[in-house]
Amino acid sequence: MTYVFPGPDEVAAQLARYGDVREVGTSRLGEPITMVSVGNGPRNALVFAGPHPNEPIGFLTVPRLAEVVRDNDFGYTWHLIGCVDPDGARLNESWYAGPLDRERYLRGFYRPPAHEQVEWTFPDGLPETRALSSVIDEIRPDLLCSLHNAELGGVFYYLSEDRPGLADTLANLPTGIPLHTGEAELPGTRRIRPGVFLFPSLEAVNTAMPGMSSVHYASRYGTFSLVIEVPMWSDERSTDTSGCGEQRADVLARVARMIEDIERMPDLPIAEFVVQDSPFLRAYADLRPGAARFASALRAHRPQGEATVAERFGHQETAHMLRLRACTTALRILDGELGVGNHRAAVRSARKAYAELFESWMAEEGSVAQPIQPDLLVNAQLGAILSAAKS
Repeated sequence: MTYVFPGPDEVAAQLARYGDVREVGTSRLGEPITMVSVGNGPRNALVFAGPHPNEPIGFLTVPRLAEVVRDNDFGYTWHLIGCVDPDGARLNESWYAGPLDRERYLRGFYRPPAHEQVEWTFPDGLPETRALSSVIDEIRPDLLCSLHNAELGGVFYYLSEDRPGLADTLANLPTGIPLHTGEAELPGTRRIRPGVFLFPSLEAVNTAMPGMSSVHYASRYGTFSLVIEVPMWSDERSTDTSGCGEQRADVLARVARMIEDIERMPDLPIAEFVVQDSPFLRAYADLRPGAARFASALRAHRPQGEATVAERFGHQETAHMLRLRACTTALRILDGELGVGNHRAAVRSARKAYAELFESWMAEEGSVAQPIQPDLLVNAQLGAILSAAKS
């Protein structure tokens, strides 16, 4: 199966077919961040894709949404941003073209550190965040939709307020994708329906990671926000609600130990590097303290009762994913050094150690995950957006 995710230039060109392009800001590297407005309704909706650049499903969804609301705006003026982090997206483009398998994705993976993520640096932490927050300040959206995707599992949603009717609709959307039935990834969430969660407070989120999200920032205007998470791969265990025979607290303790493997990874020989600063080095520097905070939060959470298969699988896959991300980030750093001719012994030795660690962790892959058709993922995001608009 071949996947094709458009990059920032192609997304912008597709959106330009549906309205006048307006530049709302620039990235740190000078890339334009553009917005197109479609429809003429009295309410305002803001939809943006790519807040995490390793999550490109929204790059397909936003142009499709523009096509739909051009013919029926559902009482909204739709403000659509196709890519809010073009710099980060370009560091993932090697795997966008497909074919998509998990190893190929990981070897081309880039995700910024938390303090360089558009979604978590409101209101003015980055030029990209300032661009998005200025749009929110200007249009004061009635509806905000942030488009995300996970690597593995089922589809799930975060709502900024408890709307049982919408939660019922979302939980029952005929997406053709399994619904996530485990716990949410963010601390402090409350489940409204299976696969539908109340977005946590800023205080709850900050127990595990610092920063303010677009949801928190837009709440000052009474905005209703919907965060949509769809998986690129699916595994039937993510929907299995039967008991797994292990207590929830024991699962979290074991997963915390897996995450702490990141802290025990080999040191990078940074003193030997030609390039002393790069997006990858900054991402790597954030991985170990981030892993420590996450592991600590898991240990502090002491849920009662037996875990379901879905809960155990979801937690284990998160830990597995984080370890592999850390390892492949180090490999991209080391390959970059070799690529510019830095073949010092320490660099070669570290490259060998990380390659062996990556292969070892990949061999632990217990998933039988299958890639999901992009059309299903786009339709799932589109269906959720339009459900929120009609609610």
